[in-house]
Amino acid sequence: MKPASMMSQAEINRFCRAASAAYYAIVHEHTRRTGECALLPELICPDGPAPCLCEFSTQEIEEAEDFLFRMGMIGMGPYRPGEGLGGGPNAGSDLL
Repeated sequence: MKPASMMSQAEINRFCRAASAAYYAIVHEHTRRTGECALLPELICPDGPAPCLCEFSTQEIEEAEDFLFRMGMIGMGPYRPGEGLGGGPNAGSDLL
């Protein structure tokens, strides 16, 4: 991913939508597996329906997962690297 200072507003918006899509997919899977409810931060809550992972490339989702991990919004999950949403090192991360 290129530095934010070299990204257009459209690229930044797309990256944030990819992060939102990844987060919602992780929350959905966590809730499905554990039955626990999850609180959603306003920071990444979309105004409309949550974006779908299918709108983004594998690389975009991997970068989004890495971003969420660095922000402390997701942790490493029980999955092996290369499995899960984007297939990156934080793929399939658990919510907390």
